[in-house]
Order: sequence, then C-alpha cells, then structure tokens
Amino acid sequence: MKLYYSHNLNPRLCVAAARYLEAPVTYQRASPADPANRAEFEPLNPNCMVPILQFADGSTLWETDAIVCRLAAEVGSDFWRIGADQPEMIRWISWSTMHLTRAGDFFYFHRLVRPLWDPVDPPQEDFDEQMGDFRRFAGILDKVLADGREWLVGDTVSYADFRVGTVYPFADKAGLPLDEYSNVARHVDRLNRIDVWRDPFAGLD
Repeated sequence: MKLYYSHNLNPRLCVAAARYLEAPVTYQRASPADPANRAEFEPLNPNCMVPILQFADGSTLWETDAIVCRLAAEVGSDFWRIGADQPEMIRWISWSTMHLTRAGDFFYFHRLVRPLWDPVDPPQEDFDEQMGDFRRFAGILDKVLADGREWLVGDTVSYADFRVGTVYPFADKAGLPLDEYSNVARHVDRLNRIDVWRDPFAGLD
C-alpha cells in the first residue's frame, strides 16, 4: 500500500497514525492540488487532496479517518477502538472535526498557509469570532480532561487523542492559546512524548 501525503493538517495526522500503527505502507509526498498534477490525482481522489491510500490493485481510499480505520484493521490494533468503546471514540472524532479542529483550522490557514500567496488578512472580527469558538471548545475539552484521565478513551492512547490533537502541533505559530488550559496542555505534553506524533515526517521528505 502507498500513502500519499503532504505536511498539512490532516495528512500530518494520517502519517502520524500510520507510523504509530507501524502500518505496511510506503510514503509518497504529493501535491495533488497543483494544476500540473490534477490529471494524475483526480482518478485517485476526485477532491484532489491528500491523504490517499492506494492499494496494490490500484484502488484507493481517501479521507484521513477512513484511512486510519483501515490501517488499524490491517494490523489488528485497538488504536482504532471497536466494540463498546467505539461510540465514545467516534464521538471525539466527530467533535474534534466539527468543533475544535474547525475553529483551529481558521488560524492555521490564515496564519500559516494563506500568507504564502496572499498578504491580506480577513477582517479582525473574523479572527475574534473564531477565537471565541476555539476558546469555547478548548474549555470543554479542558473540563473533560480535568477528571484526571490521561487519554480520552480508556487507559491507552487511541485515534481519538490523535484526532482531537490535530491542531496541537501548529498552535504556537497559529496563535492558539492551548497553554491557558492546563488539562489540555497536559494532553499536548503526553502526545508529544510519542515520537511519531512529535515528528511524523522523520526520515521522509
């Protein structure tokens, strides 16, 4: 299997998870949104985005959560929880995607990505609104983690922790105040103790 990736938010998460699982994949950095590459990648993912998991027969699977689910099944890992714990894990995946990560992605995009080609910021009120959302959801996560748990689902790390942490690695540069939430900050620190989370691209290009 081949995993196409970039260094952006979701591809980073996917590579970190794949390497944590020690999944049997080869890694290929790609830029499918580049107009010069669209003809090559549109048959692999009509969205022309990465990550993309390509199988030996040429078929593909795209979207980060689906890829991690498949890879965990391939290696037989409970990193992707099944059974009674699965609904709880799915809840955190959904919550992160729709709330915490969505709010954080605004700052990731406008402070790290967009300035590469467009120097004009959106109106300040847009930043203020999104920061209000981010603080609200970071506060919710902080309260959940205040019960002393180390991980979100059970006693070991799961994909729920990786998914909720999607924006963690970019927080400083994006101006996200994670350090103001002590329990979230501890969650950040626990994830950073995992080598492939801290540096998923080590040894890759």
